[in-house]
Amino acid sequence: MRSALHALLFALIGALALMACSGTQGTVPLGATCDQFQATSSIEQSTSMAVGSEVKIVLCANPSTGFSWEEPQIGDATVLRLVDQSYQAPDGASLPIVGAAGGQVLTVRALAAGTTTLSTRYSQPWAGGTKGAWTYTLSVTVP
Repeated sequence: MRSALHALLFALIGALALMACSGTQGTVPLGATCDQFQATSSIEQSTSMAVGSEVKIVLCANPSTGFSWEEPQIGDATVLRLVDQSYQAPDGASLPIVGAAGGQVLTVRALAAGTTTLSTRYSQPWAGGTKGAWTYTLSVTVP
């Protein structure tokens, strides 16, 4: 009984330590799912980041529809920088799920104290294609 109590206590302390070490975005994930964009075409979020830290933003994306996220615009490039963007395929057990939505993953790094915004639009890139079907804006404060 005593060793079971010790194991439980150890597991609880480990879980609390992991929660204390979590990133600056806390429990609210940055980005938006397809369901969220279906409910409203424009999503705005805010976060606070420490200088030198990075956060990932995951936005619903489905290249099979002809739509893609435009190059993100950053209001003040001395405060925030886009360090990576990639496409995350839909989660299939062993094979890709043809036609299913995945996610556009944007990784940004806080460079210096200040406030700025990152914004992007989900559009069809060709002439005459739909522009700004969805929009995403992130307000960032770096103390």
